[in-house]
Amino acid sequence: MAIARRRIYTPEEYLAREEKSEIRHEYIDGEIYAMAGGSANHNLIIGNTQFALRNALHSKPCKIFTEGMRLRIEARNIYTYPDVMVVCGKIEFQPERNDVILNPTLIVEILSKSTRHYDRTDKFVAYRQIPSLQEYVMIDQDRIYIECFRKTKSKLWTLESYQDVNTKMNLQSLDVELPISALYEGLTEE
Repeated sequence: MAIARRRIYTPEEYLAREEKSEIRHEYIDGEIYAMAGGSANHNLIIGNTQFALRNALHSKPCKIFTEGMRLRIEARNIYTYPDVMVVCGKIEFQPERNDVILNPTLIVEILSKSTRHYDRTDKFVAYRQIPSLQEYVMIDQDRIYIECFRKTKSKLWTLESYQDVNTKMNLQSLDVELPISALYEGLTEE
């Protein structure tokens, strides 16, 4: 019995298809994968995170992007849509594009049951290949729990976790603190 081969797409083919698509897709080394839709809490946490970051960064040279902006991880031949990205300083776009960022300082992903494992493993491995990335934050949407991975000067990644809604998360790469309560504000009972 013959086994069907998956079609391998070039980055250019992926980008052309994505411009016409009504849903978002990740591109991983030639293969295209539809991205899962988010829950109400997923969406609320993204909005809360963007709002908290905007308030904290109002006088800093940083820009905040949410899930509609694409990220290119050149070292892994990946295009993806992080839930939240922050770029400090000059934004580097993929040549000839203004919708593909190359140099995030901070990436935030909201964890769901279907993405939790991938966000913690393969996606984090890929994100660590981005030279500009200083912090990777994963916010659990089902309970008060946040993991903040931070790159040290010796290029090791350390973990700081938060479980108390009454504390603040320290984002050293941005030199700001965000109240955990602000990130989880207004969530629905699911």
